Amino acid sequence: MFHLNYISPDSLEELLAVLHLHAGEARLIAGGTDLIPQMRLSRQSPKLLIDSHRLPWVGIAETNGCICLPASLTHSQVLSSPLLKNAYPALVNACQQVGGPPVRNRGTLAGNLANASPAADSALPLLVYDAQIIAARHDGERIIPLNEFYLGPGKTRLAVDEFIREIRMPKTPPRTLAVFLKLGNRQSMAIAVASVALRLSLDELGKVIQARLALGSVAPTPLRAYQAEAILQSNPLSEDTILLAAQAARQAASPISDLRASAGYRRKMVSVLTRRALEMVCTEITHGYANG
Repeated sequence: MFHLNYISPDSLEELLAVLHLHAGEARLIAGGTDLIPQMRLSRQSPKLLIDSHRLPWVGIAETNGCICLPASLTHSQVLSSPLLKNAYPALVNACQQVGGPPVRNRGTLAGNLANASPAADSALPLLVYDAQIIAARHDGERIIPLNEFYLGPGKTRLAVDEFIREIRMPKTPPRTLAVFLKLGNRQSMAIAVASVALRLSLDELGKVIQARLALGSVAPTPLRAYQAEAILQSNPLSEDTILLAAQAARQAASPISDLRASAGYRRKMVSVLTRRALEMVCTEITHGYANG
């Protein structure tokens, strides 16, 4: 039985004012696909729930070389967006693997990020697409790069009275390829044992000019494998380069053992998934695929 108050503001200004007034006691709820189960298990016990679902819907927007995703954007809405399918396929693929249809229909991208799970599916493609968080509070806004957003399991740089108003992704360069791969203990509705997202942007000669590789479920937070990225940006795409990058990704991981998998298995799977992702991208390059 929950004993708490509930409010559903109909404007961002009202939401931020209430959040500031009840800082430390209130929790924001969008889809509630994680918060409500946590409350049922007595792991969360807010005194006030602030429901954001009545805020005006602004939709996906393009501005100043960026794609802007509103806080209320659900995983299902990501899947139905032609713009995101075309320009950000790794994000769409990750959202396809979030829970089942009821969870995708209610769960939001912003909620998935704010939850700060090391296994958050949508965090990895957003990391490789260089996403930024627009955090709003009663006295203004600030920009937090997603690769600086996480502090630990369940912990972010958001202040207690801040709200993820928007997620921004820069438009990808021409000739960009990206992929998301997830390993779970079953085919669907599984928490990742390990996951990777990869993005490569190529020049006109096929040389990698920008590489991004993100890892999930193998560290306290979703993380970038910077050494592997440097290897990919410094060497021609070859079998040797792929192996070196996969080894560097494995070294970047610091997994734990739990009910889903051992630390050793997770570390090995990081290497396997990274290699597979790179091989998939190389196959697309061979077949002449180019985004843009």
